[in-house]
Amino acid sequence: MKKKALISVKTIQNIDGEKEVIELITEGEYYKSGSQYIAEYDETEISGMEGTRTTLKMEKDRVSIVRRGTTNSDIEFKKGQTTVSLYSTPFGVLNIMIKPTLVKVDVDENGGKVKLEYKVNTNDTGYIDNLLELNIKTSEGQN
Repeated sequence: MKKKALISVKTIQNIDGEKEVIELITEGEYYKSGSQYIAEYDETEISGMEGTRTTLKMEKDRVSIVRRGTTNSDIEFKKGQTTVSLYSTPFGVLNIMIKPTLVKVDVDENGGKVKLEYKVNTNDTGYIDNLLELNIKTSEGQN
């Protein structure tokens, strides 16, 4: 059963010693499907991906981020496993390589937290350190 959820997304990129922090808090949906917990929300103008639906698929040691709309991508995070995918935007297509160094998933039927630390390489321009923190709270999980 889908529940309404408050989804907080915080990303920190470390580019040449400069930290860029982006925080987004949005309403979305949260539910369980098989062994996965799934959170879905619509991107906004603030994220630069307005018109895109983001789906987060979370398992014990794996997180997938699927985007469909103005931006399209399928990115998977599993510790120790490098993945390559295409990231299609209105400005062009990027080839990205993800090397996760930390994949921490602590979610249940009422929400929870995810922490991802990873290196990303876009079109062979060198790796950038990234941190992504998700906090999901359903109305049932808010006391």
